[in-house]
Amino acid sequence: MTGRLAIGIALVVALGLGGRARAQDEEGGSAESVTATAVMLLEGGATAGQGATVSIGLRRGLTEVGGVRFVHPVDVLSPTPFDEDVQFAIEELEPLADQVANGDARDAAERADRIVELFEQRLEAVRREQLVDAHMLAAVARCQMRRARECEEGFARVLVFREGQEFDASRYPASAQDAFERARTRTLAGPRGTLIVETEPAGAEIYVDGRSYGPSPVRVDGLLRGDHYVTIKHLGYERVIRRATLDGNDSRVRYELATNERAQLVASQEFQRVLRGELGEERAGANLRSLGNTLGAAQVIVGVVRPIGDHEMHVQVWLYDIRTRFLLATREGTITHDEAGMVTARQMAIDLYRGVDLGGAIAAPEDDGPGGHERQPELWEQWWFWTAVGVVLVAGGVGIGAGVATSSPGIPDGWTRASGTLP
Repeated sequence: MTGRLAIGIALVVALGLGGRARAQDEEGGSAESVTATAVMLLEGGATAGQGATVSIGLRRGLTEVGGVRFVHPVDVLSPTPFDEDVQFAIEELEPLADQVANGDARDAAERADRIVELFEQRLEAVRREQLVDAHMLAAVARCQMRRARECEEGFARVLVFREGQEFDASRYPASAQDAFERARTRTLAGPRGTLIVETEPAGAEIYVDGRSYGPSPVRVDGLLRGDHYVTIKHLGYERVIRRATLDGNDSRVRYELATNERAQLVASQEFQRVLRGELGEERAGANLRSLGNTLGAAQVIVGVVRPIGDHEMHVQVWLYDIRTRFLLATREGTITHDEAGMVTARQMAIDLYRGVDLGGAIAAPEDDGPGGHERQPELWEQWWFWTAVGVVLVAGGVGIGAGVATSSPGIPDGWTRASGTLP
């Protein structure tokens, strides 16, 4: 194989739910669930952005395969560290809701404000619905205190980044619903603008307010003015979650991403080489099986992306079942590097799984030779894995946290560095 092989890996964990897999029990439920890992290999000068275009489209398609649930690769390789303060604040939301409804509104407002401030400082450790709930409780507490303007402003802050938010009368006092409806009418009719998100390196998948907009740089039009939440996911780099303010017709935010050393182990040059060499075989090779076992995946999707000119890519994907070790399906086609290409990749994923038994009903083949089945080494038992570990350790160790420096020598004005930290 000529040329340098680059890799973009999307680890997609999917759970097959009852009734959608072909293998079923007598009552129609799924006989087994399935997890799947998708790996994109970039060849011939393909960029990370091109790989992300394919990965995003494939992932969208797999949402339409019965019972599929995704875990993004960066979420797997950048696990959220336990934060005792955040966990305590999350547990405090329930008694706070009771206090808002029945207790001292002034004290409840102060407690809610403290929780909101903590959540905003540690966005990586908080789920979106928890952030919304904290903001809503802070606003409702103002309503209970008869501070109508502050109450509606609090609701408006939520509606800016979550336009579809509804008032849950089972969670919040019904007396605050009219104020919420007034805030919604006024906020949704307000001015809108454009948020431009850039990253270094480019090609990271960008989410704004929980919705994926493709690989960076991205231009997101039609956002309400105010605070929004940007999530950046790029394999090989730490996940970034930041609040971005749209304060005019358009705003631009830029982020420099910090290397994720854990991901470098998976994306080592040697691993790329041996994995590529196993593609197309009728049975999953040792490294494919080791990858699936290490990641807890029953099925592995491997794709190769090669550019064709400036705007198109040739994409071929293989689907292997790690349990039966069979090549179950393969697809290939030409995909453009744009939103239309994501649509094409989405259909490719649907076609790839068409007729495939998510339960892996095909019997595992007998192993070749008189020795029978031999246990295959896991990734961490391969010689090249520890070579990669050595390189990573020499390079600076394994980063398990992410810090942010708003200014640093050598970083252009207006840029943010998200950096890894050692324990």
